[in-house]
Amino acid sequence: MAVVNAERQAAIILSGVWKIFGDQWRVALEDVRRHALSKQEVLEKHNCVIGVADVSLTIHRGEIFCVMGLSGSGKSTLVRHINRLLEPSEGQIEIEGVDIMSMSPDELRRFRNERIAMVFQNFALMPHRSVLDNVAMPLEIRGVNKNRRLEAAAKSLALVELTGWGNKFAHELSGGMQQRVGLARALTADPDILLMDEPFSALDPLIRRQLQTEFMKLAATMKKTTV
Repeated sequence: MAVVNAERQAAIILSGVWKIFGDQWRVALEDVRRHALSKQEVLEKHNCVIGVADVSLTIHRGEIFCVMGLSGSGKSTLVRHINRLLEPSEGQIEIEGVDIMSMSPDELRRFRNERIAMVFQNFALMPHRSVLDNVAMPLEIRGVNKNRRLEAAAKSLALVELTGWGNKFAHELSGGMQQRVGLARALTADPDILLMDEPFSALDPLIRRQLQTEFMKLAATMKKTTV
């Protein structure tokens, strides 16, 4: 399912992306192509696991693109290919017109820092840093001066309705509030693309529904390409 805005320029293009985990992935991939083996057959024959199978898709700028599937079907694996946290076994990945498969490690690191942000299921907050410092971290990595990055972090906290919580630490917050901090941190970077790796799935169902609703409104307002 996808909610698409009027602008149809492609932000993300995946072409023929495969990910097979295991030492014999090359042999397994060739065998799958020749004989259309099932996931279980690949596991039994090659001791390899198919994570992503020949995925091609286009996500447009400003689109909210939802990847749906059962647990273990490869949703997180697919999302983590978009910023190359996982390397594809085969295929091409283009972000905002840039072939990220051809990037050097330094180029990829800089591209992630400037163009893509990710919100994780496990919050991934630094326990020794205040909420405000956690949110400001992406700009600290970029070398932005302290006053500017703290100002930007405060604005992001306001967007997720956590004004006044900047001096607290992660252990002082509920799970829902910690996830708001994770979202604020991603927004502080002002990315072109926001990747959401099931960020609300570990929360209480009522809190999850509330945050999902709030996030959809926020994403539509900010017009970020969101997966």
